[in-house]
Amino acid sequence: MANVSSLAKAREARRPQESPNIGGKGYALLHRKITELPFYRNDSEAVHLWVHIILSANYAPTVVPTEFGDMLLRRGEFITGRNKLELETGVDCNRIKYLLNKFEKMGMISRITTKKFTRLFVVKYDDYQPNFVPTECQQNSIANPDTPRASVEVVPSECQQSATANELNNNSITNVIESPSVIVKAEKKKPSFSCEDVVSAYHEILPEAKGIRALSDKRRNLIRTFWAKASKITRQLDSEPFTLDSWKAYLKYISTNCRWMLEDRPDSRSGKTWQKKGLEYFLNDETYLQVREGAKDDR
Repeated sequence: MANVSSLAKAREARRPQESPNIGGKGYALLHRKITELPFYRNDSEAVHLWVHIILSANYAPTVVPTEFGDMLLRRGEFITGRNKLELETGVDCNRIKYLLNKFEKMGMISRITTKKFTRLFVVKYDDYQPNFVPTECQQNSIANPDTPRASVEVVPSECQQSATANELNNNSITNVIESPSVIVKAEKKKPSFSCEDVVSAYHEILPEAKGIRALSDKRRNLIRTFWAKASKITRQLDSEPFTLDSWKAYLKYISTNCRWMLEDRPDSRSGKTWQKKGLEYFLNDETYLQVREGAKDDR
């Protein structure tokens, strides 16, 4: 019987794994680093709550509806409350209050609290829930354990500037899917989208904004510059590079929460009319940061 049990376990281990989904649904990865927490051996409720927080956090940036309108949440962030956590974990509400304060003092979480809910962010989310690597990539890693990899900022393809004369362009769809945010140092891979894709998403999501009819060199350079700066901001907020999906989420948030940007507004004091915003306004890292922080929301 022991041999049968071992065979069943081996078969289960060989099954392809699913990647974690947004919002805590599906499978999740949990790093053994959690065993290094100072309370791991002597406070089971704290461990229970911490695991629950990690499993509840969004795996990728996402827009969620709230009583205050749609809200863009970062990777590692989710909306909750003490009563909700008590219902989900069975840990007493007062104990949850104490533990959340403890986690915050230890630098494990940060919080933004309103009268309705709390936005809770796992500060080092990647330490416990690393980006998922597809099964076939894991097998490649096992076969080539010493292959060095480094993260890069993904910039729309034809907006990139050649870093070296020997840059290798790889348009394989398989390669794009398997490693969208990493490259081998000796090889650079082109991302799967272009400046045209960036503009198409802009027109599709913000049809009320000022449209553009041509992509000049100046606009291409503006997209490239914005992408690099937005990636730095997004890495601070989400521990991820800025991608085409990030761009779409940014525009969708504006379409719902920053309607003033998409309207011509008369100024009674000067008698002039403020014109609705265009692509150049949205391709600004300060605008992006303020939108992410909620500072540009409709008043």
